[in-house]
Amino acid sequence: MTKYFLLVLLLSACTSGTGPTPTSSPTSAIFSTATPTSSVPSIRLVGEPEAVYRWESDRCADDMLPDLPTRAIRGANGGVQLTISSSTNYRLIGADFDSLEPDCSPVMLSDKDRNPEHYNHSEWLGAVYTEDGRTIHAIVHNEYHGDQAGSLWQADLDFGPEQKMNDWAYQSWDGSSYSEMVFDESRNEWTGIRPLCLISPQAMHPDSGCEPSRTWTSPITGLVTLSGNVRDLDSNGGDGVVATIFKGNQELWSATIDNGDEEMYPFELEVEVLAGDQIHFGVDSRGDAGWDTTLFNPGINFGPAPCPSNRHDMCTLISLTSAVSTDGGRTYTQASPPGHMLANFPAPYDPGWMRAIWQPSNIVRHPTDGYYYVLIQYDEHSADYTTNAQGMCLIRTQALADPDSWRAWDGTGFDRRFTNPYVETDTDPEEQSCELVTPEIGALTYGLSYNTYLDKFIAVGVSGGAKPGFYYALSGDLVQWSSKELIMEAEMGFLNGNTPPFSAYPTLIDHDSPSMSFDLTGQNAHLYYTEVTNNNPWSMDLLRIQIEFNR
Repeated sequence: MTKYFLLVLLLSACTSGTGPTPTSSPTSAIFSTATPTSSVPSIRLVGEPEAVYRWESDRCADDMLPDLPTRAIRGANGGVQLTISSSTNYRLIGADFDSLEPDCSPVMLSDKDRNPEHYNHSEWLGAVYTEDGRTIHAIVHNEYHGDQAGSLWQADLDFGPEQKMNDWAYQSWDGSSYSEMVFDESRNEWTGIRPLCLISPQAMHPDSGCEPSRTWTSPITGLVTLSGNVRDLDSNGGDGVVATIFKGNQELWSATIDNGDEEMYPFELEVEVLAGDQIHFGVDSRGDAGWDTTLFNPGINFGPAPCPSNRHDMCTLISLTSAVSTDGGRTYTQASPPGHMLANFPAPYDPGWMRAIWQPSNIVRHPTDGYYYVLIQYDEHSADYTTNAQGMCLIRTQALADPDSWRAWDGTGFDRRFTNPYVETDTDPEEQSCELVTPEIGALTYGLSYNTYLDKFIAVGVSGGAKPGFYYALSGDLVQWSSKELIMEAEMGFLNGNTPPFSAYPTLIDHDSPSMSFDLTGQNAHLYYTEVTNNNPWSMDLLRIQIEFNR
């Protein structure tokens, strides 16, 4: 997967551990600006968790993943839809929440732009808002990872249906010679001389007597760096694989990986090449060719690698951009980059840092002042972790159609503008960073709504501690938040070494909300969340359980 899902869960926990008739907008009478009180409502779980979407049986494609909190909107026809957000974005649609079915037409694809200045690489629908069911404004969670996008050649980004496209060939080795594979358009993968001998954008699978090989032919003479990671993607059986890198007949690197071994095997090799030299990246079975799907997504660069192979938790810049649908959510479009930038970290990409303005909450309209509000997560982590900051910021706008109109809380008001560090080079990042709101509770940005029963805004997220699971906090003004309170205990991947099953991405949706964007919740709502079901990192399900608040 391209989202670094496990990295997201880990960083999310760095400090967080310590309906019926639609209306165009809620009425101001239901909002309160009172400060949080010591009164803590009780929460009762009603029934058992139920599946909304099962990846194994319901997916239209392998990348149909609930890899951010799902968001709900009501369409102009009264039906509902839920986002299924990954670097390829889909939706579930239906007349109501009990009749949702996958829509197999992606609503938005990632542009995979390799220039970090464009804020336009891997894109998830993070938040959606509509007032008429036709025009839907979206906030897009955009990720740039140097090890995925910084190389001049990158296996998954260069992947295509033609041999020798972008200097890559797709071959199979039978023990004595290479032969060209055949592209299967329906499965978006290359097939070798045996049926299980496969190459997909990021992965490879060998078969008996057939070793798949991505073969890069150098168009230049000089020093190149080969870098990337290899990892087992299916621990259900078999005896593992051997991954190799050859220059012609010369072995440059190999790794023997046992079935179920969840370790990443990094490589970073400097290699002198002549124009026409071939580098083969292959995966071979160790006898039993079953369950041998293997992550192998190499990058090739002139000079040094774009990201040190032992620090793939760094080399990251994440930002928020804007998109809009004018056809009721069937498709989303964006302004030309970087004109679509909405909120970003006030410093350029640096491979020695993980810097992120990311994971936006729901968009919530506050009619007493006419603004739309969003909680966003802030992260800044240096390679040595001497800088290790995390929390949540608050942003608002009166014009959802204008990405430049959003302003961040600066400690006293909303006067902090997001600047483009590639254009406004004289700005001081320290003076442009958003101020954290109630830092002691960490980042609870996965869900945000106004709860009419509690007369408070409610934020939802994850936390570790004595009772790991899903938590909420309350606020009357979106700046001062109460302490975290448990909604439901759940396994957290960042606490158990990311060993499935574990849960993530909680958010609240009230099926009876009067808001077309479901930014209002009441005494009864549903907690929606993602569950990673097994060691295959593509297996993510969307579940829900009903909850009831009591004052």
